[in-house]
Amino acid sequence: MVPVPRRWTVILRDLSDTARPIRPEDCHGLLNRWWPQPPEEHAAAKRWSMNGWPRPLGDRLHHWTLTWLDDEVPPSLDPEELVGDPQRIGDHLLVPLSVTRTHERTYAQMLVEPRGPSAVRAAEVRSRTPVVMTTRDATGERIPHIWPSPRRLFGAVHRSGGGIVGGSGAVGAVARFAPPALAENWLELVLGGMAQVRRTPLPGEEVRLAEHHHAENRTVLGWHGGFRLEMAGGDRRHADAFATLLELLELAGVGKYTAQGFGSVRVDTVTCGRPFAEAPVSRARRMPNRVARRTPQRVGDTHVRAVAEAEEFGGTLFD
Repeated sequence: MVPVPRRWTVILRDLSDTARPIRPEDCHGLLNRWWPQPPEEHAAAKRWSMNGWPRPLGDRLHHWTLTWLDDEVPPSLDPEELVGDPQRIGDHLLVPLSVTRTHERTYAQMLVEPRGPSAVRAAEVRSRTPVVMTTRDATGERIPHIWPSPRRLFGAVHRSGGGIVGGSGAVGAVARFAPPALAENWLELVLGGMAQVRRTPLPGEEVRLAEHHHAENRTVLGWHGGFRLEMAGGDRRHADAFATLLELLELAGVGKYTAQGFGSVRVDTVTCGRPFAEAPVSRARRMPNRVARRTPQRVGDTHVRAVAEAEEFGGTLFD
């Protein structure tokens, strides 16, 4: 059985002497050729996540991480087949030197198998690229959120007529691609029993506005920073589901445009060696009820509004 989700770490050598910097749309265009979707699905969520963009290592070497999320349809092309074959990314010609598969667990293993003797009780989450989260205002305009709302952090599940029809992010990956018989029960456990997860800030790594300069002098607004997630209750089933959520958080990414490389995060977990029932229940740290809104910032010649939701920082993960 082919492990799904599949993740690869690719090392590439740049053969170009001079070229414009690699852009997100260049990488997205390459992967659309590797893993094309039918025209009717072109605007739908992708089966793959681009976890950032090729990162320079020096001496013309680049590091890149990719994830395939579908549990039924394997990728039409395995990057391992492309070693030694130059690939064009924008103005660059990069040849894969090595491709290493770095994730070997299926959805069935992630959702069902025991996690070992120690329960995951907390995690530190840090962004590796800008994370783009948006909502629509009363006029229908998309407004960027610079605050990682907990209900957006792990994505969303879309239902219609009593059934799951789609989703995004960590929970959306399970809803869309995991075996349905496993996904339904796991999602009910997660969405119904994770209200005990709390957030606290990481001193010196507070969430802040991030600007990413895109093509054609456009700027993409998102956030950068880190925070801590901690379980303050629940039983061992909830702890294991929490650990799976964190694993999926790295695999699927956060927010919108993960297929374009945005929303890549690093998750560092903390386990507890004591029996889960004996773990103390920590209280959420109370913070002022309102979060100060940032004043509009000028990007180029246009004003951009950034929204910070007025909520407690120690709020629940799923409300």
